[in-house]
This record gives sequence, structure tokens and C-alpha cells, in this order.
Amino acid sequence: MTNREPSLTDEQMNELVFSDVNDPSAWGDPIVVPPSKGPRRIRHAKHLEIASKFYVLSVLHRLGADATMTFSQSDNVDITVVLESGNALTVDVKTISGALEWKVTDFRARSGHFLAFVWYPATASANTAPHVYIVPSKQLRTFLANHRQDSVSLDQLDEEVHAREAWEQLAVSPAA
Repeated sequence: MTNREPSLTDEQMNELVFSDVNDPSAWGDPIVVPPSKGPRRIRHAKHLEIASKFYVLSVLHRLGADATMTFSQSDNVDITVVLESGNALTVDVKTISGALEWKVTDFRARSGHFLAFVWYPATASANTAPHVYIVPSKQLRTFLANHRQDSVSLDQLDEEVHAREAWEQLAVSPAA
């Protein structure tokens, strides 16, 4: 046999806790978490990046798409959309704040893969929804080959490929 103390009932435990409520010596020091030492803009950018992914995912769900967030980010895939036919689309979410331009970064162009540019205007309040520009990756590759620029105006992208709020590409149609 072991020498264990008898366990307390819930009522006995509550009595002990409540008897110590007004006795500061019965409690340990409060836990203090210092603020992050990283630059605010980096923390802000990381939060916007996560918010962008969840924003795209939430809109897709509201449109009835069977969409799932991926956290491994392999192959620049942030969201997978499963189509009724058993095929899937993938989405790489890019976050942009301030100027309406995307500084071109490397991406893979393949069938069924899209880039969603989520833009937060610098003057927007926290409860203003961002604007989203959706482009099939192959179409974006062609656009970039024709323009040969280090950055792309999302307005120009919209004018040429009708990218602004083009959700139907992800919620309805098969891969482009």
C-alpha cells in the first residue's frame, strides 16, 4: 500500500481556495510577459499575412467552396480548394499593404494554381475589408513576361486580366 493523502472533494478544494482569496501571501508572484523586442512593422506584417490567409479562406467558405488552409507552405500553397469533380485548386496568398503594387517574387506557374493578392490600403481602418486580386499563376507568368517589371500595379493587372475580386475562379470553375 502507498501512503497517499486522501483526495479532497470539490467542495473542500473550493473552501481552501476561497479562504485564501484575500491573503496575498497565499499566492505566487504574477506572471509578466514582456512585449516583443522585434520591430513593430515586422510583427504587424506577420499578423497581416495570417489575417490575409484567413480572409481568403473565409470568403471561399462563404461561397460554398471546400477550402482548407495548409500550414506547411510547401510549393507556395496556402489554401487548397477541392472541386466536386475530385480535382483541386491551390492558392498562394500574397499580402500587400500601402501602395497598390506587388514587388515580384518567385512563384511556380502551373495548372490549377492561383495567386491571391490581398491588399490593405494604408488609409483603411481596422474594420475595412481588404481588396483581393486573384490571378491564375500561368496567366500571371505570361503577364510578367510581357511587361518585364520588378513590380506590378494591381490596377494594371486588373485592367488586363480582370483580377479584382475574381472569386468565381476559385469557387466555381475548374483550373485555368
